[in-house]
Amino acid sequence: MTIVQQQSVQMKQVSHGNYLMRNVLKHNVVFNEGTKGDAAYILTDGKIEISGIIEGHKKVFAVLRPISIFGEMALFLDDNARTATAIALEDSKVIVVTKDDLDEFMRESPKVIASIITVLVSRLKSTTKKAMKVPSVGMGVVRILDLFAANGQMKLRYDQAVKSMADTFVTMPERIEQYIHGLAEQGYLAIGRDEHDTRIIKIRERHILNEVMKNKNE
Repeated sequence: MTIVQQQSVQMKQVSHGNYLMRNVLKHNVVFNEGTKGDAAYILTDGKIEISGIIEGHKKVFAVLRPISIFGEMALFLDDNARTATAIALEDSKVIVVTKDDLDEFMRESPKVIASIITVLVSRLKSTTKKAMKVPSVGMGVVRILDLFAANGQMKLRYDQAVKSMADTFVTMPERIEQYIHGLAEQGYLAIGRDEHDTRIIKIRERHILNEVMKNKNE
């Protein structure tokens, strides 16, 4: 498979931001496994296959239909190589979302962002086995919490959040808990219980990612 050629891709500005709508023709590749990821994609029309090479053989991980997000790990982990290949099974339309675009996109498209959050926290092992080697899981956790906070979700069910993030990053729940408790010790989160005695995580910082990065660099 080859990377999509320029003449087979049409782009246009979406809304008032810098978001690009890409028309991907059938059989063309959106991105290849092993290439650097700098954007996520929201499938709005068509069908996308997510696959990878395991032990020398192609394995299909998922066939996505609208509305679905893919390539999202690029938004949550630093300098992460693509862990799968995305190819159009039919003529498709995708919105390109970079890290810089994300905040504005949230404000203008809350329904789509809600879909992003749902996919992020419920997807089970949707990438290749290489995901187990992904570094910076701690920052990935912070980025997901920041996404929740930016969307107005300041309270999360503890057990569900831990399990979902462990599934997303293909790691042990205990590792996610270490990061969450570390953030709580630093004052970014609070761990408690709601009126139903369900254990919850309270996000104290509306812009938790910025605060963590600011303190990290001091």
